[in-house]
Amino acid sequence: MKKLMILSSLLVSLCCEAQLLINLQTAPVGMVQKSQLWNMAVSNINNTNLTFHIEVIMSDVSAGRPVLSAVTEPLTLPSGTKQLNASSFAPIQYNILSAAYNIDQTPSGLLPVGNFEVCYRFLRHLPEDVENIAEECQEITVEPISPPQLIYPYDQAAIEVSCPQLSWLPPAPVSLFTNLTYDLQLVEIFASQTAEDAIQKNLPVFIRQSIPATNLLYPSSAPALQADKQYAWRVTAKNNSVQVAQSETWQFNMKQSRMVDNLQRNLPYAKLEKNVEGGFALFFGEIRFDYFNDSEDSVWHISCLDLTSTRQRPFSFDIDSIPLIKGQNLVKFNVRDHYEFIDKHLYLLEIKNSRNEIWHLRFEYRKPEE
Repeated sequence: MKKLMILSSLLVSLCCEAQLLINLQTAPVGMVQKSQLWNMAVSNINNTNLTFHIEVIMSDVSAGRPVLSAVTEPLTLPSGTKQLNASSFAPIQYNILSAAYNIDQTPSGLLPVGNFEVCYRFLRHLPEDVENIAEECQEITVEPISPPQLIYPYDQAAIEVSCPQLSWLPPAPVSLFTNLTYDLQLVEIFASQTAEDAIQKNLPVFIRQSIPATNLLYPSSAPALQADKQYAWRVTAKNNSVQVAQSETWQFNMKQSRMVDNLQRNLPYAKLEKNVEGGFALFFGEIRFDYFNDSEDSVWHISCLDLTSTRQRPFSFDIDSIPLIKGQNLVKFNVRDHYEFIDKHLYLLEIKNSRNEIWHLRFEYRKPEE
């Protein structure tokens, strides 16, 4: 999914005694490196040698601000046509002009992702001066090697969780970006529609902009995802609020809630993570979690927050009957009779250790059938 759009690739300049025919040959497809900016065929149509150097300014099209500049070494070109590239002008001096882009400083490094205007100036060397003999600008669009990759819910999946944790991978290479955020769009798919048609034409059931992480727990306050309906979703990646790539469009459907009850047997232990946006689990009647005690604590400091309740106040529950040991702790705790745990509510469980580190787990609680 790599693309380079060249809006202008042919430059012809005639000036005074110096005459150059310049054909810029930037690659039409593929990831663009700095060195590819210098691929060109240059014709000196005079009968004498011509010595010149090139100055380049690359600017962000949307903001109009300079991003990168470059100056070549002088080159003496005899009469005729010559195929030139970065090595013809080496060494080339690059200067990074904007902190909004994470630009590789090496001469062979990748260009930043985005829409840019690249302006070339050709300057002829005279005995005591230089003169501008040609200049031209072209627009290029540089896309990442790969766009965001959706992870969950899987494409064509049938899910049971009423508030799924939607997750995805960032565009690659992620090192090209300084301030990645994501817009997520979710729509219902109607009869005779494909997922792509639906995402393009239908009003969103849910939309969230400027997500800083690569996952989002579907909010309980959002419109409920209904059983036996099909949904399509897509993620758009932005760097410094400028769109850089879109994921594919995937679809999933919601199963009837009675199908979920079959999952209550042999559920895995959910791992707690330091990242508050980390793990997500579904629990039936009992909480099962995996906590690694690397601070050698012996007393539990555990609390829970009902994310569905409008009060959203933390509450504690007593698991002191379960010993806290050094290393891995696989905890299974029955909460069927605990009034704070309500069917189909979302919760945030937190454990605080003696180093004041907090470990998190988000989960949905389901009341088992009697």
